[in-house]
Amino acid sequence: MNTQHAFVVAMSVVAITLMVEMHLGMAVDCLSSKFEPCIQYFADGASLPTPDAPCCENIQGQPGCYCEYIKDPKICKYVASPRAKELGTACRVETPDPSSCPGFTGCP
Repeated sequence: MNTQHAFVVAMSVVAITLMVEMHLGMAVDCLSSKFEPCIQYFADGASLPTPDAPCCENIQGQPGCYCEYIKDPKICKYVASPRAKELGTACRVETPDPSSCPGFTGCP
C-alpha cells in the first residue's frame, strides 16, 4: 500500500511539474510594437468605425498586455485614451481602466 501511495504522489508531482512548465512556456511577451498597427485607429479625427485585422490580430495574440503597453511612452496616450475601450470591444480584448494598472500615474 505504501509503495502504491508513493507512486501516486510521484506521478502527481510529475504531472504538476509538466503543467507548470507548459504554462510558463506559453507566457506572452508583451511587445508594444504589436500595438503600432492600431495607432491609425486613434489618429486625430479618425473616423475608422473598426480597427483593421492586423491591429486586432496583434493585440489578441498578446492577452493581458494592456498594462505593459501603457508603460511605453510612444503609445501610452493611445492606450490610456477613452477610445482604447472601444478598440478593446471591437477586437474582443480586455482593456482595463488605466488607473488599475500598477504604478500608472499618467502618460508622459
